[in-house]
Amino acid sequence: MSVRSFRKVLGRSLLGMAALVTGAIFVSSAAAQVPPIPVPPGGIPGLPPGVPGGAPTGVPGLPPIPGIPAPGGTPAVPNIPGMPATLFSPTGSLLMPAMKDETKKIYQKEIDALAATKKSQVEKIPLLTDSSKEEVNAFAGCDDSGKTFVVLTEGMYQMLDLMSQCRATDETFGTNYCDEYLKELAKQQEGKAKILPLPPGLLDPTKSLDQKKLKRQRQLFQEAAGYVVGHELAHHYMGHLGSACTGGPGGTMKPGDAVKLIKKVVPAVNQINESQSDSEGIKNLLDAGQNEADYKWSEAGGLMVIEFFKKLRDLNPSSVLFTFMKTHPEPEVRVFVVKQTANLWRMQHPGAVTGNGGTGGGPTAPKLPIPTIPGIPAPAPK
Repeated sequence: MSVRSFRKVLGRSLLGMAALVTGAIFVSSAAAQVPPIPVPPGGIPGLPPGVPGGAPTGVPGLPPIPGIPAPGGTPAVPNIPGMPATLFSPTGSLLMPAMKDETKKIYQKEIDALAATKKSQVEKIPLLTDSSKEEVNAFAGCDDSGKTFVVLTEGMYQMLDLMSQCRATDETFGTNYCDEYLKELAKQQEGKAKILPLPPGLLDPTKSLDQKKLKRQRQLFQEAAGYVVGHELAHHYMGHLGSACTGGPGGTMKPGDAVKLIKKVVPAVNQINESQSDSEGIKNLLDAGQNEADYKWSEAGGLMVIEFFKKLRDLNPSSVLFTFMKTHPEPEVRVFVVKQTANLWRMQHPGAVTGNGGTGGGPTAPKLPIPTIPGIPAPAPK
């Protein structure tokens, strides 16, 4: 290549490079001056949240709000240490299988806590369930062959759950759901038993699934169920059922047998026997509760049951939800006997701790003198 040709090529190359640089500067400058494309408020359709141009993930400058489920979602039940994950529903109620399982365990713990002579009389008596949800009852009885059992209806389990839920919520949040619920419940008890759901506010996840509330709810349910089955066990080992039930343990029942079998054992039951079973059952519950690793059972659950049905009776004397109370002493007498027995038990067990330190006769409850009611025997030491 000649010198002249070389100079011509070099000149063209330098001009090309200059054009490229100039073009790049022009493009960069133009890009800086072009305004950005506006993004719709809900994001560009098809782009996921968090991606530039996608739907917003929250309000700028504000942290996400905890405890509120996504629309249409189901709130998760909190994982509380020491409590089975299958105990509560997503609305904060106790599940029926869980209640039955818990009560069977409490029943066995109460049998194991009895003195040897009493334990030998009831250790093989089964705890059964009647599937009736309209019959709210529990009773000690026997089948047609005289073989004995203790029965709770599913209606009773439901009521124990509803009581525990509203009481635990009221204690935790300072609300008054129990009284409001009882007013609505009493209105519906004309001619046929109806177990109504709780007021809508109790289904608020910020209350229903609160860990403190759930923990207290379980404590109250355990004490209430323990009071109920402890009372029925006492009818057996105190010999209250007489000649109607002398076939030994191991009775069975068919669905719907509850009403028929209740009528069979009611003639053997009287006011004195019921008060005696209240007293024996509370002592049994408190004894068994001392073997619990964490919360030591108190009489609070038993008082909750009695007072709940007392208020229902006061609001609607014709309520058919508390038919079983018509064969028992007046609630005022039962409350007295339960408190009397629990105070005496604590006097006899000065180092014992019961309850949570303030509710339902905890360790700070005063140990009062024990009065007596004419016609009702004072609780005998175990």
